[in-house]
Amino acid sequence: MSDQQSGPRGEQWRGMTPLDRGLTTPMIDDVFEALSDWRRRAVCRYLATSEDTGVDVETLAAAVAARGRASEVTDADTSVEAVERALVETHLPELDRIGLLDFDERSRAVHYWGLATVEKWAEHADAVTQRTEF
Repeated sequence: MSDQQSGPRGEQWRGMTPLDRGLTTPMIDDVFEALSDWRRRAVCRYLATSEDTGVDVETLAAAVAARGRASEVTDADTSVEAVERALVETHLPELDRIGLLDFDERSRAVHYWGLATVEKWAEHADAVTQRTEF
């Protein structure tokens, strides 16, 4: 995925973890806010269980939409197009802002370096809601 990044941010941060870039672990309030939406939980669970540290938005949207349909989410459109739009416009920038992942809007690449606190709480939320498709 890092080969798809371009521009100063992509080149400057290529291969660096959030800690390498001077970012700290997200505050617990940020973690809970991030996990309060089913799409963001699905993104975190998908990335935590994926073998790759990077993925394109289209692949991520398809996985999140499938998870929404399997979980019978009733409060939102679970079409791939609607999920992709919501991820790009709202959810990925928010997860990037609080340091849970890197989202490059131009290349539409998402990079995840792993955060144990987020993964544990997302796993717990899945167990409580019985949404364990990933």
